[in-house]
Amino acid sequence: MKIRRALLSFLALAWLGCSSQPPPAARSNPRLLGEAEQAMLQGQWDRAAGQYEAFLAENPGDPQRAELRLQLGKCRLAANRPEPAIRAFDQALTEQPPASVRWEIVFRRAVAMRMQGDAARAVEGFRSVAAAPSGERGRSVTNDELHYEYATALFRVGDFSTGQAELKLVNPSGPYERQVAPRLGLKGYCVQIGAFGTADAARAEGSKVNGEIRQISGSPALFLVLVGSFSRYDDAQKELAKLQRQGYTEAFILP
Repeated sequence: MKIRRALLSFLALAWLGCSSQPPPAARSNPRLLGEAEQAMLQGQWDRAAGQYEAFLAENPGDPQRAELRLQLGKCRLAANRPEPAIRAFDQALTEQPPASVRWEIVFRRAVAMRMQGDAARAVEGFRSVAAAPSGERGRSVTNDELHYEYATALFRVGDFSTGQAELKLVNPSGPYERQVAPRLGLKGYCVQIGAFGTADAARAEGSKVNGEIRQISGSPALFLVLVGSFSRYDDAQKELAKLQRQGYTEAFILP
């Protein structure tokens, strides 16, 4: 989650730089757009989304409406609201965006699908982005982010061999290093319900589900809460379903 928020903040800064040109004369109430960008940079995701929606309502024919809907979707995604995020991304795709914007929309939509629990459709989205010409994808979706998210979705549909292959493509010294290492080293199946910055927080959550705490070295350290040790994927799936019913909607199976 911290990595996702950091990346979204970076993308918001990049967008702010791109959109700092004087607005077209036809734009109505451009103040809304400036307030949306500022709120996004401050991590006020719902407020930013509301301002983007208000701006789009007043400017339905804006030439950058696809990009603005993408920003709106990213705000919903950062606020852990995948369903409205998907709606925003779907609308953005109907606006005939340029290739680099289109592939980022497809990627963020796949992330939202994974968050919503539709791993199969998430895999389809990530696969299409991975197959796109690198020159068309632009720089908004990094290779590391794509490989990591694609691997996570593959794990959730049970395709562990392809998921492991994707993880091996992630830069071992990049921002995903600590998340990659435990996934490459785990044997059998378990269910991860969360990752925490302190051992106390991890133990508090782990005590609710009889979970195991696994520390990932780094600065700062990261503490995973893992449940179970299963030799069969079907058993891990049953445990995952049970945990999701208990409210751990972001839980997923690890090999």
